[in-house]
Amino acid sequence: MERRLNRSRRLLLAQTSFLGDVVLTTPLWRALRDGLPDTELHWLVRPDAAALIAPLVGKERVLVFDKRGGDGGLRGIRTVAERVRAYHFDAAIAVQRSLRTALTLALAGIPERVGFAGAAGSLLYQHRVAHRGAHARDRLLALARPFGVAPDVAPSPELAPDPDAVLAIAATLRAAGVRDDEALVFLAPGAAWETKRWPAQRFAEAARDLVPDTCARVVVIGTSADRLHAATIAAALAASRPAAPPPIDLTGRTSTAELVAALARAALVIANDSAPAHVGAALGRPVLALFGPTVPAQGFAPLGPRVRIVERALRCRPCSRHGGAHCPIGTHECLAGLPAAQVVAAAQAALLVDGGIGG
Repeated sequence: MERRLNRSRRLLLAQTSFLGDVVLTTPLWRALRDGLPDTELHWLVRPDAAALIAPLVGKERVLVFDKRGGDGGLRGIRTVAERVRAYHFDAAIAVQRSLRTALTLALAGIPERVGFAGAAGSLLYQHRVAHRGAHARDRLLALARPFGVAPDVAPSPELAPDPDAVLAIAATLRAAGVRDDEALVFLAPGAAWETKRWPAQRFAEAARDLVPDTCARVVVIGTSADRLHAATIAAALAASRPAAPPPIDLTGRTSTAELVAALARAALVIANDSAPAHVGAALGRPVLALFGPTVPAQGFAPLGPRVRIVERALRCRPCSRHGGAHCPIGTHECLAGLPAAQVVAAAQAALLVDGGIGG
């Protein structure tokens, strides 16, 4: 069943999950790109993820599946399948274990389809791969084996900033009084699930103790849903450091491309178990990833040489695979009980090799 693709064939990577999952799929793309140099690789992603991938492969090789919007339901599956069919792909990889993905690729008439054994819709795949491995990156790399690709060294996640987004972020930061060479500490207090959020007050405490007044600026990043967190952080920092410049609030003000461009400038990223942690890690920035209801052993932690995981050893962890709206035991002790001092200590250890935030 394992064989290489012939020359000049087209292969589609279908990954329509969260941004962090898309980042963790880039090693699979890299392995295929290096192992199949004559193959034209395309991606099928959600609209918000298109800007993550376009700088790596070009906009013309990114197809969009708006499964939570205009492409929802069975009609949306048919519409996207027709859109995909027009590209005449010879093969496709279903990165997710999703019935929606399996149906879409089958309806698109792609002759060779690869996916995980036991996944919903796996009977629609010609090649089924065991879902095994300690980390998602390693599990996904197994999907390259039916094409004769098995790298000796697993590639790391990678991203590249969009040049136009770099210019836009530079202009935004200059307008906020930031010098081009100024060190920036990014705080990402948001997360898809409430239980995965470290309290905003603790983010402020960590920033207060990490950032000397003349050494770096604090930037808060996230979606518009994180604006209340940003306001809480700003108020707490104003009370504890009245002479320092206020934090720069970019919540709700960045596209996905601008998020990447902004984090590419980070001297340090402090983030919950969320997309900014994965983006910062893939850009090679120092990242502190705060874990609560989930644990790295589940295989979805950000990967990178400068990533540090900060967590508490509690018997109730993990309580879920993705997090949830409410703590199952009503305490949220995994993150509510995580002291700022522990995060500061981890940050100082991570930055020691660089000579500090301003080094």
